[in-house]
Amino acid sequence: MRILSTVALALIAVAASAQSYTITGKTGEDSNGKTAYLIDQNTANVCDSCVIKDCAFKFENNISGEKIFDLNINKNRRNKVVVLAAAGTKAAVDFTTRPASVTDNGGYNDKLAAFGNTVAEAGNAINAKMDQLMNEGKSREEINAALAGEEKAFYELYHKGISDNKDNVMGAYIVSMTARMFYPTLETLDEAIATVKYAGELASIKALRKSYEKAAATQAGKMFVDFTGFTVDGKASKLSDYVGKGKYVLVDFWASWCGPCRGEIPNLNAIHDRFDGENFMVIGIDVEDNIAAAKDAAIEEGVKYTLLEANDVPVLRKYGISSIPHIILFAPDGTILKRGLRGEAIGRIVEEKLK
Repeated sequence: MRILSTVALALIAVAASAQSYTITGKTGEDSNGKTAYLIDQNTANVCDSCVIKDCAFKFENNISGEKIFDLNINKNRRNKVVVLAAAGTKAAVDFTTRPASVTDNGGYNDKLAAFGNTVAEAGNAINAKMDQLMNEGKSREEINAALAGEEKAFYELYHKGISDNKDNVMGAYIVSMTARMFYPTLETLDEAIATVKYAGELASIKALRKSYEKAAATQAGKMFVDFTGFTVDGKASKLSDYVGKGKYVLVDFWASWCGPCRGEIPNLNAIHDRFDGENFMVIGIDVEDNIAAAKDAAIEEGVKYTLLEANDVPVLRKYGISSIPHIILFAPDGTILKRGLRGEAIGRIVEEKLK
């Protein structure tokens, strides 16, 4: 009985060991005394931390399934690596190299590094050919045509990386890298979540899916969603103070730090000059910005239309907006007529509606 108990205990110990991972790290001397943080991409929260001593650190813990971790020093994005972990993973992180490297004796991290190298080589080859064609004086159309095959093959590398790893965490990580490009709708993202194991557990994918749901709820034909803000002179205001009041309202979500946003201002000024009146107005909604910087930018760019500051932090999420500028035209009753407008298309649709 004593022998059987010893064997049983040994088996239990082996099983427990098999469900754990180990991540060791090497750093430069300047990192001694700093803290290494391990962030679980499923929750986007710190799940472990340790103080770096003698240029080294170590994380060891049990794991259920497979995980993607962000590992950084002192929460500095420049000192960050991604580590893929599963039961039995023994990963070594080297922060003395630039960029930092992760190895694990042929495991997911080595495979991810090899995949990254392949993608980088293909991308560099495309860039080199583009430079050559530009030096030869080729037009943008000629360059696009000449590179079409290489660009298709480049994106196929990502698709193959996902399909080859759809049953493990590496596939989920590649999905998270390419989600906005390859899965631009709720339907395509849900298909990826259903196909690629672990993808649906990632916080970034959950957030993207929620933004798609918001976007679907604020597509053309839907009623506007209200939010709070204030005018540039500090008076409290809401979107509903302008939208749904009997006018067509063109709303531009922008920020002073956004170059393309500022590039649209002359166009919006021209539309304001041409159509502003009892049936139409333009509003700029400054989002995720420094108020003083926004006021300075408005003066520098000569903004002529109404400006509001959005102090409701999730305002972009309410409309499922992932990038700015994002311009929406609202009908007099507050119905969304068109969103994602840019350039000359804005003036055309405004003119069409006002006729």
